[in-house]
Amino acid sequence: MEEEKKTIEEQSEAETNPEESQTEGNETTETFTDKKQAKKLAAEEALKKLEDRVIEPPKKKKFGWLGSVFLLAVIALGIYLMLRIIWDMGMEVKSFGELIRSSDWRFALITLAVLLTILVCDCMKYAVIMKTTTGKLNLRSSVKVAFLGKFYDNVTPFAAGGQPMQIYYLHKKGFSGGVSGAVVMIKYFAQMFCWTLVSLLLMACNTGVLANLGDGAWETLIMVGAWIGLFINMLLPLMIVLFALLPKFARAIVYFFVNIGHKIKIVKDKEKTMASAEKVVADFHAGFVIMSRKPLQFIALLLLCLVDVVLTFAFPYFIMRTFSALSSESGFTVMLSVMALNVYAAQSVTVIPTPGNAGAMEGVVTKAFSAIAASALFWVVFTWRFAVYYIYIIIGIGLTVFEFIRGIVRKCRQKREEKDAPPSE
Repeated sequence: MEEEKKTIEEQSEAETNPEESQTEGNETTETFTDKKQAKKLAAEEALKKLEDRVIEPPKKKKFGWLGSVFLLAVIALGIYLMLRIIWDMGMEVKSFGELIRSSDWRFALITLAVLLTILVCDCMKYAVIMKTTTGKLNLRSSVKVAFLGKFYDNVTPFAAGGQPMQIYYLHKKGFSGGVSGAVVMIKYFAQMFCWTLVSLLLMACNTGVLANLGDGAWETLIMVGAWIGLFINMLLPLMIVLFALLPKFARAIVYFFVNIGHKIKIVKDKEKTMASAEKVVADFHAGFVIMSRKPLQFIALLLLCLVDVVLTFAFPYFIMRTFSALSSESGFTVMLSVMALNVYAAQSVTVIPTPGNAGAMEGVVTKAFSAIAASALFWVVFTWRFAVYYIYIIIGIGLTVFEFIRGIVRKCRQKREEKDAPPSE
């Protein structure tokens, strides 16, 4: 009864003082508008900070062809290691004809759908960020920059060539230096955050999955290498979060490690290295200030990254089901085991400096998947590696050749138009 009386009194007061109620409503609206305007100004300021980034064309290497030869060599080495491990375990390699006859084409269609979903998610991440930063949905540039980044990640040691090339490509296509840098950095951090988070969960919840290898040396090697690799991959996301929440503490940690690096002669210039580290963190922070302007699009970006990561880790399971390497009763539990094995293998080769971890990745994954995929192991690993690695190299080469030919055609057309143009008086 008392609550009803209070409500009636409040309503009567509102009716008695309509101007006061309206004033309060206007103040609430103004506060909301002010917050929205503040976010917009903060995003614009963040873009201005990123405009200082100097966009330079990639340096042409004097002996660039050696990199191509090296890449082909490590790919060949990886395929050889796959076969060597299978032979050493006494397994037979199915012929291609036997593989086709025993395959389940229903799962082949599912596997193809999963692969296409992974590719679409990767392209849409850039589309979402471009929509946030420029206000326009540019699907063509999103597709090209996605595949270009994958290509250069897969042909450079430690996947270090993808981001610079993507930034240069976007800038070359007419995007400002700030937008180009923001698009690539935001995607990189969101992807790394989701990738390391899912990896941590899968590894922590499946610590005994490697026991099925039946080889203590390999089990220890992959286990230790994977946790070291995960720690290394988590450093950047953790430091960015620390700089956002505890800037003084984070700066003290970075200075501590930079100082140690200087003492053991790894770091030459302490101040320059420290300034470079803070600039990287500041750039990432500016990128997320931009994304915070559109929270729904930021959530969409994280969801796309999560779907991409989960499907990428689960992808070998669908290939195994396609090639009948698993029984028809192998369901969700087996899929989680395959995902965990994939994560352990991927994280354990983090420190291998070959392009795309080629060579080491094939060998480690073959050994890891031998715990589950007893038959068709070679074809499972080869198909998986082709879908997540070799295919991007092929697409990247195709895009590079296409852009090169289109550039020549445009120059020829421009020269012809200049030649046919009437002379100026």
